[in-house]
Amino acid sequence: MLCGAADSHNTVDLNAPRRIWVRAPNWVGDFVMATPAFERLRRAWPDAWIVGAMRPYLFDLAAGSPWFDAVEATPRAGSVRGLLRQVRAVRSGRYDLAVVLPNSLETGLVPFLAGVPHRLGYRQGRPGLLNHGLRAESARPPWRRHGPRRVPVPMPEYYRRLLDALSVPPGPDATTLHVTDAGREAARTWLAERGIGADARLVLFTAGAAFGASKLWAPERFAEVARRLVAQGVTAVFLAGPAEVELVRGIVERAGANVFGATDPVLPFAALKALVAQSALMVTTDTGPRHIALAFDVPVVCLIGPIDPRYTDYALERQIVIRKPVPCAPCHFKTCPLGHHACMTGIEVEEVVAAAEALLDGA
Repeated sequence: MLCGAADSHNTVDLNAPRRIWVRAPNWVGDFVMATPAFERLRRAWPDAWIVGAMRPYLFDLAAGSPWFDAVEATPRAGSVRGLLRQVRAVRSGRYDLAVVLPNSLETGLVPFLAGVPHRLGYRQGRPGLLNHGLRAESARPPWRRHGPRRVPVPMPEYYRRLLDALSVPPGPDATTLHVTDAGREAARTWLAERGIGADARLVLFTAGAAFGASKLWAPERFAEVARRLVAQGVTAVFLAGPAEVELVRGIVERAGANVFGATDPVLPFAALKALVAQSALMVTTDTGPRHIALAFDVPVVCLIGPIDPRYTDYALERQIVIRKPVPCAPCHFKTCPLGHHACMTGIEVEEVVAAAEALLDGA
């Protein structure tokens, strides 16, 4: 029997929920790191109707997976009216169980107001909204104005602990994504239009970071790494999000022959997944595509700056993580208050090339 404690004196039977609402994380990387939790829920309740609620840009990332019977858009509420619109949508679903993976007040408020009887999530900051779950351990950083921050735990483990609180049977630990036929064909067409053969050894690069400028590495250094690897017979492709088009165009122009930018057009996730799945290596900042690569068992060279690496310390046997132990890191600032983000400028081209070569040789 699967049970979850609503509080210290009340236990409820959740052996067979019929309708489950899963509020997915908002960030690409966090979404991918939550995929073992999605798989675990599906295996625990294969006959339940499970709806994945997520930002619309994540639909293609989820496409092809067996986790959800349906997906629904949950854009940022932005107003009381927007919040109530989400509440009405959840109430109309008549769910037995809500699994809330983000930690915001809004994501806990929606299933509470919708009257979902069993609501699982981390309860810190919203104990009255969720009646099953855990309180995350917190550690106060030296900058008191930021308030308490939870003790860093790799995000797949963080989500696993939450499902453990509901005694959901164990599931896979590895992150996974799935390629659709349409995505595979779109990637094949994109490569063919650029004269890239099906047998090309692809090294993908991600030079941007939606988090903020503090995660960025110098464009000229990315161009130099690409140039050196191309000289060894690989084909380099720089991935780009909509806000990174100009950045990638500049890098590709610097780098020269056999270096391409996924900018015209920007690849949707369906095609991007297929491209990643057939690549030999990814060189990236600490951003979403890093986790997409790991979900397809693609080796990764990851350049980490201001973020505590313990949040993403998983699948390390397939990665070389390059990080400089500067005294101000991890700070979690989106832009460096010191103006030089030494945690990233201290990373040299030579060590990135050496790491890439080591993983390519291993592959």
